[in-house]
Amino acid sequence: MNENPEPNATTPSNGKGNDEAVQRMPKIPIPTNYRNAAKYVRIAVEEKRNIQPLIEKDKHFRVGRTLVGRVLSNMPVIEALYKQLDLAEKEPRMNEWMARVLISELLFGSGRLVGNSLPVECIKRYEEQLRTALTDIEANKTAAGKVKGTNEIVCLVEPRFVRINTNLLNVEGAKRLLAEEQWILVEENFTDYRSFLERVKVLGDAEYMEDFHFPDMLVFPHSAKSFWARAQHLHDKFLLQNKACLLPTYLLKPPKKSVVLDMCAAPGLKTTHLACLMKNKGRIYAVEYDPNRYAVLCEYASAFGVIKTIQSDCLEVTEEQVPGVSYILLDPSCSGSGMLQRQMVPEPVDEDRLYKLAGLQYKLLSHAMNAFPNVRRIVYSTCSVHEVENEGVVQGILRHNGHFRLLDARKELGKEWLNVGSPEYPGIGERCLYAKTVDDLTIGMFAAVFERCPEGVQNEVYLAYEKQKHSYDLVAQKISRQKNDEGEQVSSKKRKNKHTDSSTVQEQDGTEKSGSKKRKKNM
Repeated sequence: MNENPEPNATTPSNGKGNDEAVQRMPKIPIPTNYRNAAKYVRIAVEEKRNIQPLIEKDKHFRVGRTLVGRVLSNMPVIEALYKQLDLAEKEPRMNEWMARVLISELLFGSGRLVGNSLPVECIKRYEEQLRTALTDIEANKTAAGKVKGTNEIVCLVEPRFVRINTNLLNVEGAKRLLAEEQWILVEENFTDYRSFLERVKVLGDAEYMEDFHFPDMLVFPHSAKSFWARAQHLHDKFLLQNKACLLPTYLLKPPKKSVVLDMCAAPGLKTTHLACLMKNKGRIYAVEYDPNRYAVLCEYASAFGVIKTIQSDCLEVTEEQVPGVSYILLDPSCSGSGMLQRQMVPEPVDEDRLYKLAGLQYKLLSHAMNAFPNVRRIVYSTCSVHEVENEGVVQGILRHNGHFRLLDARKELGKEWLNVGSPEYPGIGERCLYAKTVDDLTIGMFAAVFERCPEGVQNEVYLAYEKQKHSYDLVAQKISRQKNDEGEQVSSKKRKNKHTDSSTVQEQDGTEKSGSKKRKKNM
């Protein structure tokens, strides 16, 4: 038996003077792969940056793509588990991104955690609870349904949408490549959108489908995310992009040889899709102000000769910089409330922030309508579910810009779509489109299509607002006249009273003088 055990966190030292200070064991380092994965996951989620180039340059993180891809592809479930077990409150010293990486490895990776560092040991203590909670979620979830845990956390699990890069590969070529990868195409015809969605919900792990609306979009089961995270050899031919993000580009539908302005272009997926729709012929001006996001945009755009990038505030871009622009895509900064992660764990609504965002969005849309005289068509889109950023902005812009009108987006799309805007905005809501997670299995998205009015024509919202303003002006004028009349009456009454008072004083003075004369005569 060892009579002198090594001191640890619970063993007092035998220092002089009966010192009972606790001597701690040396700190066990966290495995480098876990630390790097936590860093890149945070960059991808918090900063919304493209981390692929960063991982590729990191030669000491060879398993990076697999580790990070596994976390990101399972993020909705991981986030729900993290919130459900209340780890942020119970383990305040645990880095939240490290916790997500370790949960991912434990439940979706090898099933075991490497080393005995404090974060690893911490997550191991919750293993049984994590697995139980995961079983409950898996038992109740659908392809994009809602799952409620004990803390009423909503979990949204969506299919994996993949866009074909038609600049390099046509649809038939894409099918051949996928067949070589052992993917099975579901060759079924659907007469309506809802039946298509129901089939998507039950896709097998090796199945995929062509999208109901967009020919260059493919739909895979949620489990396919791990395949696409590691399919490095396919990344130039296929792009991971949510279906809802194709709504704005297909609604803009610029023909070949068009001149297009993408006002808030980064990261560049919509920009490159526009280039594909235009067969890489014409000109796309892609504008981005933020230096980091601009670098990502340039990387995406480099393979497309049609795209010219501009680092600038898009409110300062003029016709001289982008001559001949006839189509504009505006997908500005927004609250991002339609993103899956934010729907899964709803955040408190910050009304002040929403109104500030709506003000910026209005400015950008107004600039698009008035700074470029050749523009014929504008598509405005957000990944927000808040009306103040969507229908509210559209209503405001139509009221003050009579030379553009709002088109019916469903007619412009040309195929059945389930959700339109709010009936609280008559003449506007029913002409706008919403993509909704619970219906369309996508992120939340809003889209509106504007077209320049023919010469001499003004949109009906503008005319109604001007008529209303005119009626308000008439009422205001009437009220003003009434106030003036009342004021004149009061002034006239005051003058009359003053005149009466003056006459009375004069009469009194005359009477007094007459009496004085009589008194003098009698004397």
